Amino acid sequence: MRSRPLTNNEATGFKGKRHDGQVKDEREHFQICPVCGQEMDMRDLGEALHHATPAHKRLKYPD
Repeated sequence: MRSRPLTNNEATGFKGKRHDGQVKDEREHFQICPVCGQEMDMRDLGEALHHATPAHKRLKYPD
């Protein structure tokens, strides 16, 4: 698994925790952004807030 890009907002690095038990499939944590089409990890608050911003750009992955 490649590393996730860093966002430039104050919520970067905060990870959410499930309150309703374990996930059966790791893919349940990811969604496709309807604005830019990039996959986002919904457990990462910084990433979720970045993709919630109107007219945002795709995050760049480190090489």
